Amino acid sequence: MWILTLFLQDGIKMFEYDNKVEASEEFEKADGCKILSEIIHFKDFEKRGKLKTDDVRIFPRKN
Repeated sequence: MWILTLFLQDGIKMFEYDNKVEASEEFEKADGCKILSEIIHFKDFEKRGKLKTDDVRIFPRKN
């Protein structure tokens, strides 16, 4: 999933796209401050067998 975030004078607008091509086209059309992000869900990796729960390490936070 791809998210296009537009920072406008009156607020922030976000748009969701299923593929990179469509998201990139809209990113090029948009004016102003913008960010294009790819969102990868942890469950997607588990379903594909590319990541198992045992592979994930949680590091303690440093204050």
